[in-house]
Amino acid sequence: MMTNTISTRTRAEKSPLIKVESKGEQSFTFQIKGKAFQQGYLFLNPQMKELFPFNEDLSSITFIDDDDIVHSAIYHKMRGYMVCLTFNEWWTKKGVNEGNSVSIELIDLTRRTYRLRLVNGCESVPVVSDESVELKISSFVDQSVSYSSHNLEVLRRIVKSEFSPYSETSLVQLGEELSAGASTDGELLALKTCFGVSTYFHQVQTAKMVIEKLNGRALLADEVGLGKTIEAGLILKEYLLRGMAKKVLILTPASLITQWQQELKTKFDLSFKNHLEINDWDDSDLIIASLDTAKSQKNQNTVQQIKYDLLIVDEAHKLKNRKTKNWKFVNAINTKYLLMLTATPIQNDMIELFNLISILKPGHLSTVQKFKEDFLAERDKRLPKNSVKLREMLSEIMIRHRRADTLIKFPQRYVHTHSIDLNPDEAELYRELTDFIRKRYFTLPTHKNPRGINRLTLILLQKLMGSSTQALAKALGKMISSNFYKDDFDQSLKKLYDMAKNIKHSRKGQVMMEIVRSLNEKVIIFTQFRGTQDYIVKMLQDEGYSVAIFNGQLSQAEKDRCIEDFRGEKQILVSTESGGEGRNLQFCKVLINFDLPWNPMRIEQRIGRIHRLGQNEDVHIINLSAKDTIESYVLELLDKKINLFRLIIGELEMILGNMHSKRTLEQIIIDIVTMSPNQDAMRRKFKTLGNKLEKALQTHNEINIAQEEIFNGE
Repeated sequence: MMTNTISTRTRAEKSPLIKVESKGEQSFTFQIKGKAFQQGYLFLNPQMKELFPFNEDLSSITFIDDDDIVHSAIYHKMRGYMVCLTFNEWWTKKGVNEGNSVSIELIDLTRRTYRLRLVNGCESVPVVSDESVELKISSFVDQSVSYSSHNLEVLRRIVKSEFSPYSETSLVQLGEELSAGASTDGELLALKTCFGVSTYFHQVQTAKMVIEKLNGRALLADEVGLGKTIEAGLILKEYLLRGMAKKVLILTPASLITQWQQELKTKFDLSFKNHLEINDWDDSDLIIASLDTAKSQKNQNTVQQIKYDLLIVDEAHKLKNRKTKNWKFVNAINTKYLLMLTATPIQNDMIELFNLISILKPGHLSTVQKFKEDFLAERDKRLPKNSVKLREMLSEIMIRHRRADTLIKFPQRYVHTHSIDLNPDEAELYRELTDFIRKRYFTLPTHKNPRGINRLTLILLQKLMGSSTQALAKALGKMISSNFYKDDFDQSLKKLYDMAKNIKHSRKGQVMMEIVRSLNEKVIIFTQFRGTQDYIVKMLQDEGYSVAIFNGQLSQAEKDRCIEDFRGEKQILVSTESGGEGRNLQFCKVLINFDLPWNPMRIEQRIGRIHRLGQNEDVHIINLSAKDTIESYVLELLDKKINLFRLIIGELEMILGNMHSKRTLEQIIIDIVTMSPNQDAMRRKFKTLGNKLEKALQTHNEINIAQEEIFNGE
């Protein structure tokens, strides 16, 4: 962690310690002057503040650098500066010097995420010649292909092997014949070019139904876990091969963009660009973006003016309310074919289903009033009347499979939780740290007390303690060496640091090693923190285990090699959270949660790496939890109240959505931890939260029953 000093208010007003070199609508570039940025402070002038239009006095901001390392900052709106404890690490790693230029670019306003880049000098601008260029490639004297300066890009793509024209020429030719009306006896061309995916019968039938009978406009509403993404990919690839689609837009939640890109590339050999990789929405034929980015004021008109051949909307239940900007925006996009994906077309009201169908096929279910009269039961707005007629109408626009319909054998998921008694010295440190955090949580940096610990740091310390004393000691050591904190803080931190350093044995580490020794399987061990990862790897390697190490600091090539090593000779993969996203590891069946994130979606992502379609063996999830700690309370909430470890991947988000809270579950947990005066009060608040989660689960089950009645009832 970095050293930090605070400038006085007078100095900040005289000089913001930066020089803005350029300012765009969603970015700015500034020149570094003085030591403030290196020491963790970014002072903003009025122009720069426009990029951070938040109402709160204190806002949490996330920066992602070029190495995909995440930096968390606090934005003090009234004081006009940002504090980030890891700017110094970035400064050192990049070799930044005073006078260098740094750019900050908005990635996602709703998630308050920004890109941080070091600008090294001026990029040269390529000179484009007006001179005509012609190149001929010939395999026979009388047969050649000519390229002018206007289509040299085609030649570049062939040379770079971005096309595979020889292997797919016959398929493309067949596609041309299909678009002209020729028959293929019901076969899908896409199946011959999807080398990275194993398709199931229901997925192939869905693709055929959409293309042959539903005219390319459909609501794909399979139950969670049945591969709606694969269905959409098959339809997409088929239309491209048949020459019936060229310009495609996929709208998905921001958190799923990378996963979509990876699956389309590895399974369908389709290279989609995200919105950060394009200069203009009309430049690329295959684009994937978040719904929030596409509908933003900057992009909305551009997107709606383009004529798309195919639009795919993932998590389409976000369009359930026709009064929202989401619904109005998607409804206005000009597209020939449209696929909407959701496992829950109805959550609270039958009208939600009407609103989704109205985008796909306006008027198919008549008017809102007529729909209510014909199909809404008076006793429950989630249940239909005339359900047989409704199902008949829906069959012309919607496809839904249940897990029971597919005859797919899903492997069992077994959960093993080890409730661990901390060693006496570990338990004492845990109590001391928790008490320290409660007392200091509301002591924020001010001009009278410029060295107060910010809240994010306090929460981080609590999470580190729940992970390992080794990771905590490493963080405390950096904080102390920074010479940033006032004497009273400094003494407290030194006491905690000495306690952590004097702990020689981790009970959780001992239990983990006992488990690993008992296994003769490949094992994935997840942790949230690099410090803990280093500790786990050393323990394993000291006993002679072959270990693959996966974290966010690896390059893409290194990450790929790490996974291949684990698939091959390495027995154990030790991964941070970056391994929980977008990687399918079905060749492994044992997962150990060394620590548990307070964000349950991250836990679900971990489980989803091994328990998904394609896994042929039963899966074992092993949780390590210290008794009477925050982590143990969180585990009890997630396991006993909503059965997290037994849920189908994807169900969790639906359940949490039923809480109708503006705060995430992690934010609620943070408030409980920091605002409880003692352990008993914290237990009571966790119990209240547990009751709310139980109610959310009950609502989820009621929705499932209602959907069963609508879509599959007799």
